[in-house]
Amino acid sequence: MKGYRLKPKKDQMTSMERMTAFAKGEEIDRIPCSISTGETMASFIGINTKEYYHSAEKMVELELALYERFEADGVRISTTLKGIGEAMGSKLHYPDNSLQLLETPAINHVKDIANLVPSNPEKDGRLPIVLKALKLLKEKIGNKAKVGVGLTGPFSTAASVVGTENLLKWMIKYPKDIYILMEIITEANNRFIKKAAELGVGVGFSDPVSSTSLISVKHFNEFSAPYLKKNVDKIKELTGRSASIHICGKSREIWRSVMDTGISSFSIDNAEDLADAKEIMGDRITISGNVPPVDVIRLGTREDVLRAAKMCIRKAYDSKNGFVLSAGCQIPMNTPAENIEALVDAARIYGSYPINKELLFSEE
Repeated sequence: MKGYRLKPKKDQMTSMERMTAFAKGEEIDRIPCSISTGETMASFIGINTKEYYHSAEKMVELELALYERFEADGVRISTTLKGIGEAMGSKLHYPDNSLQLLETPAINHVKDIANLVPSNPEKDGRLPIVLKALKLLKEKIGNKAKVGVGLTGPFSTAASVVGTENLLKWMIKYPKDIYILMEIITEANNRFIKKAAELGVGVGFSDPVSSTSLISVKHFNEFSAPYLKKNVDKIKELTGRSASIHICGKSREIWRSVMDTGISSFSIDNAEDLADAKEIMGDRITISGNVPPVDVIRLGTREDVLRAAKMCIRKAYDSKNGFVLSAGCQIPMNTPAENIEALVDAARIYGSYPINKELLFSEE
């Protein structure tokens, strides 16, 4: 496989220069490449996930180490999927070497929703740790790369406040109470967004429970989209910029509804096809994706990653509002560093401008 033995080209721009130009629609040296890791790569600096979750300094150390090794585009610290839920009263369990787990929801009875209050990002849960980490990371990364924060979409946060099973039942049995819940959570997100804006960091949403693998289009449009839009509107009001979003699993049926919330970039799970995403969304927003994170990046070889990434670039490199190469979801724990490196190398080999179409469309 001659093409896979090609050495990646040397970047001509820093990540900061590349992404600043990309946002303006200006010329760049290669297709951007994003890696979504965080706590799943804690072992990269010799710590466990529990240590990572509770130390701003360790979060920053990891992001800097990952940037220095892979030079992907941007650095990012997340509140985690359950971070706002924890700040609003849910109890989480932190295993030493696994992702956090919901132990006890803040709300167990629908009648208690009325007593729920939005979290304070400077006092509640782990949110102060995340804000501290973002401030430190901004200081240490300097002008090398843009800093972002991962925030959970309101509907997925609701699942961590009342439990996913309760949420899915209550939105059918007690819709008016869920409207109240969503307003409270949206305000909690907006309070965190305000602090992120003050730090000058971009915001990206993860919203797995909004997937049509779990809920209907009707329920997305009723219980998720209106509140996501309020968060996006707040980001635009405070920063003049929009936000990205990742939705796990199936999402094609809600793509137009998601775009209507005002987001600027959609990260597509590998359950969907980038060619379809380009056709439906490419003229309105940036699309990102979608190398399979488990079967290819975690369990495959370097050649497997390069091959899959090449196919993603082939499908979406000419999307009208830009394409970012990335995994289809968060990169799993115990992923070989060489495979993450291969993902970024693929952007350099097959995504350098001007695009070498003969190489990109070769079957080697």
